[in-house]
Amino acid sequence: MTYEIKRAYTEVYQVLENLPKEYRNKIPQNILELMKAARIDGYKQEIEKENPIDSSKLSKQAMTILAVLNYHYWCPNRKVKNDLYKIYAKNEEKVQKEVQQNLNDLFKNKRKEKAQDNTKVEENLAMVKYNDSIFNQIVKLIKKIGKRNRQKR
Repeated sequence: MTYEIKRAYTEVYQVLENLPKEYRNKIPQNILELMKAARIDGYKQEIEKENPIDSSKLSKQAMTILAVLNYHYWCPNRKVKNDLYKIYAKNEEKVQKEVQQNLNDLFKNKRKEKAQDNTKVEENLAMVKYNDSIFNQIVKLIKKIGKRNRQKR
């Protein structure tokens, strides 16, 4: 288990300690025991008792775990659950579009860099002056003279 996940479990466990018992009682005991066992000893997050679920104080992983707990155990009825599901689906769709856009931009930049590199190579190749050796020049001249003689006949 990674440090970030352990930290998230620690933060969630601290939030649950600050919530009323009615919320803690709705969560299965094995989940609470898992969080308690996986948390980091000595790690304390500054959590206000008036607003324990403050997204600026909690990690993204902790907020995700709390969202899952809310969806599965604290939603009062099916309508609220459906509304939450729609919100989560929209958020996930936005994240996926962002990721796709970032990937497209990344590949677009790579293609531009590669195209620029190819242009530089072509420019460098165009600047190279090719010099024939004397021997090759004499052979070409003899061939040229031979072609002219054949054409005159």
